[in-house]
Amino acid sequence: MRGQPSDRRMDEGFTLLEVLVALAVISTAMAGLGAFFVNGALTAAQQRDQRNAVRLASNALEQVRALEPSALLDGRGQSSVDQQWADLQTGPYKDKLTPYLATMSQEGIPNSTEGQNAALPTVPKTVTAGGVSFQQSILVGKCEVYVTRTDDCVRPLAEGDPKRPADTTSILEYFRVVVLETWQHKSCTAPDNQCSYLASTLVSSKKDDAKYSSTRAIPKIRPPDMKLFFRGIEAKEADGTAVYMKATGGNLPNTWSAVKLPDGLTINASTGVVTGTPTKAGVWTYATTGTYVKVVESAPPVGTLSPRSDNDQALGTKWQVIDQPKLAVPAPVSYVGDPVSLPAIVVDKTNSAVSYKYALTSVLPAGLTFDPATGAITGTASTTYSASIMVTASTATIDHPFELKFTHTVIQPLALQPIADQQVDLLSTVNLATTVTGGDGKYTFTATGLPAELSINATTGVISGGPVLIGGRYLPTVTVKDGTGATQTASFAMQVGSPTSTLQFTSPGVVVTSSKLQSVTLTVATNADDIGVNIKSIDATGLPLGVNLSGKGDKISGKPTLPGVYTVTLQATTGGKDSQTSKYTFVWTVL
Repeated sequence: MRGQPSDRRMDEGFTLLEVLVALAVISTAMAGLGAFFVNGALTAAQQRDQRNAVRLASNALEQVRALEPSALLDGRGQSSVDQQWADLQTGPYKDKLTPYLATMSQEGIPNSTEGQNAALPTVPKTVTAGGVSFQQSILVGKCEVYVTRTDDCVRPLAEGDPKRPADTTSILEYFRVVVLETWQHKSCTAPDNQCSYLASTLVSSKKDDAKYSSTRAIPKIRPPDMKLFFRGIEAKEADGTAVYMKATGGNLPNTWSAVKLPDGLTINASTGVVTGTPTKAGVWTYATTGTYVKVVESAPPVGTLSPRSDNDQALGTKWQVIDQPKLAVPAPVSYVGDPVSLPAIVVDKTNSAVSYKYALTSVLPAGLTFDPATGAITGTASTTYSASIMVTASTATIDHPFELKFTHTVIQPLALQPIADQQVDLLSTVNLATTVTGGDGKYTFTATGLPAELSINATTGVISGGPVLIGGRYLPTVTVKDGTGATQTASFAMQVGSPTSTLQFTSPGVVVTSSKLQSVTLTVATNADDIGVNIKSIDATGLPLGVNLSGKGDKISGKPTLPGVYTVTLQATTGGKDSQTSKYTFVWTVL
């Protein structure tokens, strides 16, 4: 029996091209999955190492807590401790360690170099966990909690430091122990693929010999670490200017209140922290103003009806608010090259308990220096600059900064340019400019010795006016003054009229010099004959003492008695219908 013919269209498979495309897709997917699995394995390994680092650090801290406080430093020589800190503070983990090391002091056994074999060694210790080698470093230092200020454990203040609480019972002493675990893993970004984990704990430096009781003691306010407040400046926790009221005992939580605190200050009922902005200066005490702070426990002890309380009336707590120091802001002006000395002056120092420190927060130009002890800027200035000085008012408990800003204007020296001698026609007008450089630009001009018809503009320095009616030789002096008080002068000769048509003096000379008590005779002459006029009179002003003009006006003679420089003016007047007047000014120096 013949079979049915097959239909090949029903048995079609995949073409070679389709098979190749499918293999390519599968290969791409598997490649991505491969990277996923590799990264997943790396992440899992890193997380495993991180857990091991946490476990190792926790174990180390548990071992530390098991030691007596006095044993924490055993075998840790000071020189080895110093070297350990120096290595870590300059190594790749310094940024992570700095916040911890800044709050603790380097503690070790003096005059000892031990450290490697100590219970808490000063060199890294190799610990293996999960097949990975970890380097474990343990640092030990001291810190203290000043309970009347803050709950933070900070680097201990030196004995005798005025900012260290006088009440030693308000100081809690601790060892701060820091454990650093480091290991290598390619996912870490530190140099050499170093990873790190850090943990710390506090251990009381005092042996724990407390006896516990189920009944808490009566609330007792501790003497607070008082602050000196500045009127108008906020006292706040963030900058350490708040006052922390603390109490021992009482069924917690205790509640705080205050009566008649300085205006603007309030107390937090939950924490006992006093903050705010004082608005009035003065002193507040229980004896003088009825000011006191009170603390009340939350519930009375079993078997009693009323909660117990305490107040600070017997402590003599003094709240003091003073005015802010006023800074005398200078506005100096000096000339290029002049020596300068600019003090940062604090005026109205209202309290002797406040001292002042200075810090320059701007850049001075070359030639100037800053003295941090006095706040003075000294040296030689060559350019205008702005200065910023931080003045810190310090008390026994706080430092408060005040900023002093000013501009020191440095200018070129004032200079009045020479004025050329002038020839002016009789009956003409004058417009003569003067030139000034330097100074602060706030110029004021004056002039002497000008013809009566002329004047100088006080603002611009322009000499103008006319017509000039009296001929002759004038010797004007121009003076310019700037806003700093500096002055400059310039003199020049002004000849009015022509010697061929106008009455003029021809003698004496424009400069005369003689000696004290020496006989002198000067001829006085004019061009009257040349122009055909007759002299009616000649007068003289400004002559040296001991010297006189002759009756005819033709001679000046005598013995000068007083040395000096004299500006002498002669005036001649003609007679007749067309009378003329002429002036002549010259300088006479008596030695």
